[in-house]
Amino acid sequence: MAEAKKKCFVIMPFSRTREHHSEEYWKRHFESYLKPLIEKNQQLEAFRSEPLRGDIAIQIITDLTSADIVVADLTDHNPNVLWELGVRQSFKHCTITIAETGTQIPFHFSHKGILFYNGEHLDNQLFEQQLLDALRNCLEKPNEPDSPVLQALGGRGTLYSIIHAEENSRRIQAIQMEIESNNTETNLIWHSCEQNKKLRTESKPQECLMQSTLLRSAAIELLYVDRYVDLGQDFYSIVRRYYDDIETINYHLAQWAEHPDSMEEWLAKEKPVYEANAASLMEYLKKAIG
Repeated sequence: MAEAKKKCFVIMPFSRTREHHSEEYWKRHFESYLKPLIEKNQQLEAFRSEPLRGDIAIQIITDLTSADIVVADLTDHNPNVLWELGVRQSFKHCTITIAETGTQIPFHFSHKGILFYNGEHLDNQLFEQQLLDALRNCLEKPNEPDSPVLQALGGRGTLYSIIHAEENSRRIQAIQMEIESNNTETNLIWHSCEQNKKLRTESKPQECLMQSTLLRSAAIELLYVDRYVDLGQDFYSIVRRYYDDIETINYHLAQWAEHPDSMEEWLAKEKPVYEANAASLMEYLKKAIG
């Protein structure tokens, strides 16, 4: 069974862009020149979106994001072509830009190597070889970066990493606030345990009270599940121990009304364990924020 061919989507105008670049010119440019040239590489099938097929915008976006390779013709600065190129470069690499000789390339694309061709399709040997070489390179190295958008959004020191670091900083601050809130509540719990123990020695068990507010765990649970802080397994062992502390304390608080004596005994013993885990976790989080 023959292997399926890779898709090469050509971005180009459909209608007249200049007097000698009519709708018929662009149709001929694709069907009689670009398509046969691209398909000299037998791994490729060249196509462009059909202007009368359903919702053209949806189809074009689908083609742009799914095609293995895109060839974008920047001749005449057609707005649709420039928009489609921007969409493609927001999702994938493997994009080749071409233009008719004499085309003034917009500043935003001047950094990128443009392959220039003779619009009469004469004496284009250099262009044709360069295009075939570029197509082959895309097939052999599909992950080689050529999109300035993706390069700006990915990797260390890039816009994405900066945004990611700021988001993590906000998340960590939320965890710190959650721990501080829990520390306040646990201090009240320990105090209630001491007061209740004293009341029982005074034969006043009916006056015993316990905190009804449960400890918070949403932020710490998100950290443990997503693991968005790069601090290693030791850190996440402490995260897990702290999270288990919260869950177990909440369980004993919920059971206090039915078994006050035994629940308070356990809560009192848990005090140093909880405080040690909370303190260790706060130290790690300070390092994470830097």
